[in-house]
Amino acid sequence: MPELNNNQDADNSDAGQAEMTGIQKPEMPAAIWRKIYRFLSSYKLAMALLVIILVCCVVGVTVWRGVEAGRMIFGTLWFNGLLVLLVVNVGCCFFPRMWGRRVTVVSFGMILFHLSFVVILLAIALNSLFFFRGVIRLTEGESIPSGDRQSYDVIEKGRFFSFSGLKGETALIKMHTGYKVSGRDKRAAYEVSVGEANNRTRGIIYITQKLTHRGVDYFNEKEGYSLLIMLSDKKGHELYGAHIPLQSIRVKKDSFQYSTGYRTEKEIRKDVIQFPAPPEKTLFALQTEYIPSKLKERGGDVKFLLYPLDEAGLPKRDRPLAEGKAAIGEAFTAGEYILTVKEVRYWVGMRVTYEPGQPIVLASLWIGLAGMIITFVGRMARRRN
Repeated sequence: MPELNNNQDADNSDAGQAEMTGIQKPEMPAAIWRKIYRFLSSYKLAMALLVIILVCCVVGVTVWRGVEAGRMIFGTLWFNGLLVLLVVNVGCCFFPRMWGRRVTVVSFGMILFHLSFVVILLAIALNSLFFFRGVIRLTEGESIPSGDRQSYDVIEKGRFFSFSGLKGETALIKMHTGYKVSGRDKRAAYEVSVGEANNRTRGIIYITQKLTHRGVDYFNEKEGYSLLIMLSDKKGHELYGAHIPLQSIRVKKDSFQYSTGYRTEKEIRKDVIQFPAPPEKTLFALQTEYIPSKLKERGGDVKFLLYPLDEAGLPKRDRPLAEGKAAIGEAFTAGEYILTVKEVRYWVGMRVTYEPGQPIVLASLWIGLAGMIITFVGRMARRRN
């Protein structure tokens, strides 16, 4: 028994010492959580975050723009981390104060408004990290894999976007010119098929109509002509053939030039291509221009300009090999070879976008508007009472 009393005395002395020193080990985690909560629910933190985010947005639309702004600011983890921190701050500031209160018309409207604000910020962060924007170019009858980076001329994407989500193929079945809907001319329309064998979406897109497949939107962007040029020898044996897409270069308001080239801000630059294209052995540099017929669709003439190549494979522009013009389907003789445009097809460039946060933002805006209206009606009714 004396031994038991000694143990009790030791326990009592330890408890007294703990009271004297103020040490309460079990309560330390709770104190830390209270400090974290006070920090997250601070109005000073809210103001600081709003100022920092506003400054970043101003810099993003003035100093850096487009892809560069996304790479430097809007697509970074630190900026989206600020958005998430602001969401947590708003939640800690508002919702605990509403907890346990009687729900009225006014408080219900305020809850809807603040909830929509929180969801909008989260959707913006989601979109900036997982979005995709690209331009895909196809010739009529062509199908290319949707999930291959090489299928796109232009790519802009979020940090965590994966091309594996773009499954199947994108195919351009046919381009329709002078397409009309309810008597209204939509100019050009693309008949497109997207997806896998068992999950495909097919439709026609034009300037006011898009095609959507598994959350990915396809818009019409631009179009032009593609010439099927065949290379033959003097005996008529076909050696090579390829579809050559021509650029649509605006000359005047309603006038275009279709050629292997491009337009800068100051001038029209006609460019050349290697023909045949690698990995085949290149024989010469080719420049073409298509002049469409006003009487026959996909008819007209083609201008040819051929240049020899130097040892480095660059065109010698001072001495053309051959120059001339031939109608579609007719032969053009160029020294030892014959060039023939067998057919004219259209190529299109479609804008492909995946914006996972966009529908959430739009829905949340309507919910926030509804919350403001409910709050306004509730306060007006309260004043009357």
